[in-house]
Amino acid sequence: MRIAVVIRGIVVLLVSGLTLFIANKWMNSSEKQNNTERLAEPKVKKSLCGADTHCTANHFPFKIISGAANIVGPSICFNDKPLMTSVKNNIGKGLNIALVNASSGNLITTDFFDMWTGNIKLLVDFLHQVKPGTIVLLASFDEPATKLTDEVRTLFSELGSSLVHDVKFRDNWIFVGAKPIKEKSPFEQILKNDRAKNKYGNWPEAVEMEGCIPRKID
Repeated sequence: MRIAVVIRGIVVLLVSGLTLFIANKWMNSSEKQNNTERLAEPKVKKSLCGADTHCTANHFPFKIISGAANIVGPSICFNDKPLMTSVKNNIGKGLNIALVNASSGNLITTDFFDMWTGNIKLLVDFLHQVKPGTIVLLASFDEPATKLTDEVRTLFSELGSSLVHDVKFRDNWIFVGAKPIKEKSPFEQILKNDRAKNKYGNWPEAVEMEGCIPRKID
Protein backbone atom coordinates (compact mmCIF):
# COMPACT_ATOMS: atom_id res chain seq x y z
CA MET A 1 0.00 0.00 0.00
CA ARG A 2 2.80 2.39 0.95
CA ILE A 3 4.64 1.55 -2.26
CA ALA A 4 1.59 2.46 -4.33
CA VAL A 5 1.27 5.79 -2.49
CA VAL A 6 4.95 6.51 -3.07
CA ILE A 7 4.65 5.64 -6.74
CA ARG A 8 1.62 7.89 -7.16
CA GLY A 9 3.51 10.70 -5.45
CA ILE A 10 6.46 10.23 -7.77
CA VAL A 11 4.16 10.23 -10.81
CA VAL A 12 2.45 13.44 -9.63
CA LEU A 13 5.83 15.11 -9.12
CA LEU A 14 7.03 14.00 -12.54
CA VAL A 15 3.86 15.23 -14.27
CA SER A 16 4.01 18.55 -12.40
CA GLY A 17 7.68 18.97 -13.23
CA LEU A 18 7.11 18.13 -16.90
CA THR A 19 4.21 20.61 -17.08
CA LEU A 20 6.32 23.40 -15.56
CA PHE A 21 9.19 22.57 -17.92
CA ILE A 22 6.94 22.69 -21.01
CA ALA A 23 5.27 25.91 -19.83
CA ASN A 24 8.64 27.54 -19.18
CA LYS A 25 9.96 26.54 -22.61
CA TRP A 26 6.81 27.91 -24.27
CA MET A 27 7.06 31.23 -22.42
CA ASN A 28 10.74 31.61 -23.30
CA SER A 29 9.99 30.80 -26.92
CA SER A 30 7.17 33.38 -27.05
CA GLU A 31 9.37 36.01 -25.38
CA LYS A 32 12.18 35.40 -27.88
CA GLN A 33 9.72 35.66 -30.76
CA ASN A 34 8.34 38.94 -29.40
CA ASN A 35 11.85 40.31 -28.94
CA THR A 36 12.72 39.29 -32.50
CA GLU A 37 9.60 40.99 -33.81
CA ARG A 38 10.45 44.14 -31.87
CA LEU A 39 13.98 44.12 -33.22
CA ALA A 40 12.64 43.63 -36.72
CA GLU A 41 10.34 46.65 -36.50
CA PRO A 42 11.63 49.36 -38.85
CA LYS A 43 12.87 52.49 -37.13
CA VAL A 44 11.35 55.76 -38.23
CA LYS A 45 14.12 57.95 -39.59
CA LYS A 46 14.18 61.34 -37.93
CA SER A 47 13.81 64.12 -40.44
CA LEU A 48 16.89 66.31 -40.85
CA CYS A 49 14.52 69.21 -41.52
CA GLY A 50 12.34 68.72 -38.47
CA ALA A 51 9.29 68.08 -40.63
CA ASP A 52 6.34 66.11 -39.22
CA THR A 53 4.90 65.27 -42.63
CA HIS A 54 5.45 61.73 -43.96
CA CYS A 55 4.90 61.46 -47.70
CA THR A 56 3.78 58.50 -49.75
CA ALA A 57 5.72 57.03 -52.64
CA ASN A 58 6.44 59.34 -55.58
CA HIS A 59 6.12 62.44 -53.41
CA PHE A 60 8.84 64.75 -52.12
CA PRO A 61 8.56 66.16 -48.57
CA PHE A 62 9.48 69.79 -48.02
CA LYS A 63 9.59 72.38 -45.27
CA ILE A 64 10.03 76.14 -45.70
CA ILE A 65 10.41 78.80 -43.00
CA SER A 66 10.55 82.49 -43.85
CA GLY A 67 12.96 84.87 -42.19
CA ALA A 68 12.09 86.48 -38.87
CA ALA A 69 12.45 90.28 -38.94
CA ASN A 70 15.88 91.19 -40.36
CA ILE A 71 17.82 88.97 -37.98
CA VAL A 72 16.91 85.27 -38.32
CA GLY A 73 17.31 83.98 -41.86
CA PRO A 74 14.94 81.64 -43.70
CA SER A 75 15.38 77.96 -44.46
CA ILE A 76 14.35 75.78 -47.37
CA CYS A 77 14.45 72.00 -46.97
CA PHE A 78 13.48 69.51 -49.66
CA ASN A 79 13.38 65.70 -49.63
CA ASP A 80 15.02 65.72 -46.18
CA LYS A 81 17.94 67.83 -47.43
CA PRO A 82 18.61 71.40 -46.24
CA LEU A 83 18.99 73.45 -49.42
CA MET A 84 19.19 77.00 -48.08
CA THR A 85 20.00 77.85 -44.44
CA SER A 86 22.09 80.25 -42.43
CA VAL A 87 24.37 77.32 -41.58
CA LYS A 88 25.07 76.74 -45.28
CA ASN A 89 25.65 80.50 -45.62
CA ASN A 90 23.69 80.69 -48.88
CA ILE A 91 20.78 82.93 -47.87
CA GLY A 92 20.27 86.68 -48.06
CA LYS A 93 17.77 89.45 -47.48
CA GLY A 94 15.03 89.59 -50.09
CA LEU A 95 13.81 86.51 -51.92
CA ASN A 96 15.59 83.19 -51.41
CA ILE A 97 14.87 80.68 -54.18
CA ALA A 98 15.85 77.04 -54.72
CA LEU A 99 15.27 75.19 -57.99
CA VAL A 100 14.88 71.40 -57.90
CA ASN A 101 14.49 68.78 -60.63
CA ALA A 102 10.87 67.63 -60.42
CA SER A 103 11.71 64.07 -61.50
CA SER A 104 14.86 63.24 -59.55
CA GLY A 105 14.52 65.65 -56.65
CA ASN A 106 18.09 66.81 -57.22
CA LEU A 107 19.01 70.40 -56.51
CA ILE A 108 19.58 72.50 -59.62
CA THR A 109 20.64 75.80 -58.05
CA THR A 110 19.97 78.31 -55.27
CA ASP A 111 20.14 82.10 -55.22
CA PHE A 112 18.85 85.11 -53.32
CA PHE A 113 17.79 88.53 -54.58
CA ASP A 114 17.94 91.79 -52.67
CA MET A 115 14.50 93.38 -53.03
CA TRP A 116 15.45 96.66 -51.33
CA THR A 117 18.53 97.91 -53.20
CA GLY A 118 19.25 95.03 -55.60
CA ASN A 119 19.05 94.86 -59.39
CA ILE A 120 15.64 93.42 -60.30
CA LYS A 121 16.96 92.37 -63.72
CA LEU A 122 18.93 89.61 -61.99
CA LEU A 123 15.68 88.09 -60.71
CA VAL A 124 13.96 88.56 -64.07
CA ASP A 125 16.77 86.72 -65.86
CA PHE A 126 16.76 83.98 -63.20
CA LEU A 127 13.03 83.33 -63.58
CA HIS A 128 13.19 83.35 -67.37
CA GLN A 129 15.82 80.62 -67.21
CA VAL A 130 13.66 78.21 -65.17
CA LYS A 131 13.23 75.15 -67.36
CA PRO A 132 10.18 72.87 -67.65
CA GLY A 133 10.27 70.05 -65.10
CA THR A 134 11.47 72.32 -62.28
CA ILE A 135 10.12 72.83 -58.76
CA VAL A 136 10.53 76.36 -57.39
CA LEU A 137 10.78 76.92 -53.61
CA LEU A 138 10.82 80.44 -52.19
CA ALA A 139 11.24 82.03 -48.75
CA SER A 140 11.34 85.77 -48.05
CA PHE A 141 13.63 87.51 -45.58
CA ASP A 142 13.38 91.08 -44.29
CA GLU A 143 11.89 92.84 -47.34
CA PRO A 144 10.34 91.00 -50.33
CA ALA A 145 8.39 93.58 -52.29
CA THR A 146 10.03 96.96 -52.90
CA LYS A 147 11.65 95.92 -56.19
CA LEU A 148 8.81 93.69 -57.35
CA THR A 149 7.62 94.83 -60.78
CA ASP A 150 4.51 93.76 -62.65
CA GLU A 151 6.74 91.63 -64.88
CA VAL A 152 8.22 89.74 -61.94
CA ARG A 153 4.83 89.26 -60.31
CA THR A 154 3.51 87.85 -63.57
CA LEU A 155 6.44 85.44 -63.84
CA PHE A 156 5.72 84.11 -60.35
CA SER A 157 2.04 83.86 -61.22
CA GLU A 158 2.97 81.69 -64.21
CA LEU A 159 4.80 79.38 -61.77
CA GLY A 160 1.58 78.89 -59.79
CA SER A 161 1.50 81.78 -57.33
CA SER A 162 -1.94 83.15 -56.52
CA LEU A 163 -0.74 85.60 -53.83
CA VAL A 164 2.26 87.30 -55.42
CA HIS A 165 0.20 90.36 -56.39
CA ASP A 166 -0.67 90.81 -52.70
CA VAL A 167 2.94 90.79 -51.45
CA LYS A 168 3.73 94.19 -49.95
CA PHE A 169 6.44 95.91 -47.91
CA ARG A 170 7.91 93.61 -45.23
CA ASP A 171 5.27 90.91 -45.62
CA ASN A 172 6.50 87.37 -45.01
CA TRP A 173 6.01 85.16 -48.06
CA ILE A 174 6.68 81.47 -48.73
CA PHE A 175 5.80 79.67 -51.93
CA VAL A 176 6.28 76.41 -53.83
CA GLY A 177 5.57 76.43 -57.55
CA ALA A 178 6.60 74.59 -60.68
CA LYS A 179 7.12 74.88 -64.38
CA PRO A 180 4.89 73.97 -66.06
CA ILE A 181 1.85 74.08 -63.80
CA LYS A 182 -1.81 73.84 -64.83
CA GLU A 183 -3.46 75.20 -61.68
CA LYS A 184 -2.46 77.53 -58.88
CA SER A 185 -0.15 76.01 -56.30
CA PRO A 186 -1.70 74.94 -52.98
CA PHE A 187 1.62 75.66 -51.26
CA GLU A 188 1.74 79.39 -50.54
CA GLN A 189 1.35 81.65 -47.51
CA ILE A 190 1.65 85.36 -46.76
CA LEU A 191 1.74 86.95 -43.33
CA LYS A 192 0.97 90.65 -43.71
CA ASN A 193 3.06 93.39 -42.15
CA ASP A 194 0.71 94.97 -39.61
CA ARG A 195 2.23 97.00 -36.77
CA ALA A 196 -0.83 96.32 -34.62
CA LYS A 197 -0.25 92.58 -34.92
CA ASN A 198 3.47 92.21 -35.72
CA LYS A 199 5.51 90.07 -33.39
CA TYR A 200 8.76 91.90 -34.10
CA GLY A 201 7.69 95.54 -34.22
CA ASN A 202 8.22 96.46 -37.88
CA TRP A 203 8.05 92.83 -39.04
CA PRO A 204 5.53 90.00 -38.66
CA GLU A 205 6.60 86.67 -37.22
CA ALA A 206 8.08 83.95 -39.41
CA VAL A 207 5.72 81.70 -41.36
CA GLU A 208 6.40 78.06 -42.09
CA MET A 209 4.88 75.39 -44.26
CA GLU A 210 5.50 71.74 -45.01
CA GLY A 211 3.90 69.21 -47.31
CA CYS A 212 4.34 66.67 -50.08
CA ILE A 213 5.03 67.53 -53.71
CA PRO A 214 4.19 64.93 -56.39
CA ARG A 215 7.20 63.65 -58.31
CA LYS A 216 7.10 64.30 -62.04
CA ILE A 217 6.90 60.91 -63.73
CA ASP A 218 8.61 61.05 -67.13
